[in-house]
Amino acid sequence: MDFLGDVPRGGYQNSSVAGATRPVAPRRSPQRSSAPRVWAVGGGKGGVGKSVITTNMGVSLAGRGQRCVLIDADLGGANLHTLIGMPSPPLTLSDFFRRDVASLNDIVLPTTCENLYLISGARALLDMANPAHAQKMKFIRQLLSLDLDHIFIDLGAGSSFTVMDFFLAAQEQLMVVAPTPTSVENAYHFLKAVFYRKLRKAIGKAGAAYLVDRVLEEKVKRGVRSPRDLLRHIGEVWPEGGPQLAEEMTRFAPRLIVNQARRPEDRTLGDRMATACRDFFGADVICAGHIQNDDRVLQAIQARRPALDMFPESPFAMSLQSTIMRLLGQ
Repeated sequence: MDFLGDVPRGGYQNSSVAGATRPVAPRRSPQRSSAPRVWAVGGGKGGVGKSVITTNMGVSLAGRGQRCVLIDADLGGANLHTLIGMPSPPLTLSDFFRRDVASLNDIVLPTTCENLYLISGARALLDMANPAHAQKMKFIRQLLSLDLDHIFIDLGAGSSFTVMDFFLAAQEQLMVVAPTPTSVENAYHFLKAVFYRKLRKAIGKAGAAYLVDRVLEEKVKRGVRSPRDLLRHIGEVWPEGGPQLAEEMTRFAPRLIVNQARRPEDRTLGDRMATACRDFFGADVICAGHIQNDDRVLQAIQARRPALDMFPESPFAMSLQSTIMRLLGQ
């Protein structure tokens, strides 16, 4: 029986339900020397459209012949399988984190889109939302061993340690924000939490984590009003390690994507936020693009199909493709 019934095939492959949920093992081939490019897509707040953007970015690059996997790391709220028209997978991240399977290869599933795979987070239990550090490191190591070009990690809302650690593990850190006060506020809170998480990890490796607390305890006297100030003052009390720490923190360079842009001012929001973040964090934050609000996205969700495939000429698709090109430096 056809997996998607009467869905037009286009770039999609025919597949049965059984075939679409059979684990595959795209191990790294001897010919491929470089590790896959890892993209983490966060939002701080739910409902900003990060899952839709994650899915359609994967569809876009898979359509260009790039081997991609979507990782649904929104444990407890996973829905990427629904967005691409798949039934609830039999094996998910929960099985990996519970050690029911030994390898990520056991839970990598083909989708109906050529070159696109899925690792689902469906059916995750609440106690899986924050797996142990060793499990997270094993997960990241195995990810990088897969024979893929791109890995897209759809993160859950909020700023749990797991969400922040997966965000920081990616080379490409994308922050999706909607043009609403609550989304903007949550985005700032998330970026601040991630910044401090990265800072404490970096300084902790040098055995000097106490310096963060020392400077924060004296923040009024020292005039610490922002993470940028904090870095400067840590450098003053730790001259032997401050420059290296500052260099490490320059690698904190998230890219903002403004989704559901409707008004002219929505199209300037990303640049305004990026400027504020650069001043506040001292980090190389830029706006990668603005995705136009488009009612056809909801139609695609209801049809359980990627909007990029169902409406390739829509405002959503065109603005997302432009954003992807900028992110790829093309």
